[in-house]
Amino acid sequence: MNSREFGKLMAALRKQNLNEFGKTWSREELGKYIHISPHQLGRLERGTRKYLDIETLQLLADAFNLTTLERKELFFAAVGVSEDEIVNPDDSETKLELKKLLSTLKMLQTPAFLVDDYADIVASNMMTMRLYQANEEYMEKSGEGYAAFNLLKFIYDEASGYRKAVGAAWEDMAKRNINFFRRISLRQRHKHYFKKILAELRRIQKFDVHWYEVIRGPTCIDSVYDIFKWNHPFYGPIHLVFTEAPLPTRYGILYLFTYSPMDITTAKVFLEIAREVGGQVFQFAPWPIKPLNEPEE
Repeated sequence: MNSREFGKLMAALRKQNLNEFGKTWSREELGKYIHISPHQLGRLERGTRKYLDIETLQLLADAFNLTTLERKELFFAAVGVSEDEIVNPDDSETKLELKKLLSTLKMLQTPAFLVDDYADIVASNMMTMRLYQANEEYMEKSGEGYAAFNLLKFIYDEASGYRKAVGAAWEDMAKRNINFFRRISLRQRHKHYFKKILAELRRIQKFDVHWYEVIRGPTCIDSVYDIFKWNHPFYGPIHLVFTEAPLPTRYGILYLFTYSPMDITTAKVFLEIAREVGGQVFQFAPWPIKPLNEPEE
């Protein structure tokens, strides 16, 4: 991410986060908080101020109430290295990467799915859809709009089946997924596509409430794994660990998520689901190309 892109990211983060009074940061307020003038902050946001010391970065992370893993993303973006420079050219065959991941999804005997760094569901195996009682008709018809196959839309849209499947555990699971969404999308916050996704999600009242709770509340302990436990309306008690495997590509990071059973009862449920649905895989959101994905001027 070059200095111009990083500046746009800073401007987006300033407008998307709240100060102690529950209002978006003005340049004057944020500049005072991080001990630089509004003029210097303006230069940073325009990309003409290229030097940013670690103390200022830490203050920005504090101002935006970032988790440890979000801070890592922010500091990584500040280094000024592009995705093209990170990825070994020998590993950058996009179609081959996706093909391998889809093959892995098909073979896995546990629920698993693939998302990109906008939290769009790129693909899922049928075991995941069955576990969450995903309405297949809903999935077929939901491909309209910017957040069409976004993980957060699936979680918050009552028509998807997810909320009914997880029952009383839904609110806790939903908020944890907002923290995940914030973390993996941090370096995309200035992109036109991300802003459209967020605007569409915030039309869902409960998401909007949770979004403000998360950005204003105490910094959570972010993690690359989560343990979930709930009583499924069809399969009974479910106890699993949810883990992520990131794959850097020239077009951002893909995340492979797998569910592993934490007890014999859940292992038996997964075996039952595997026998029911076999190795079907569904592709949903487009990747790597996103519609109208240009940063705003």
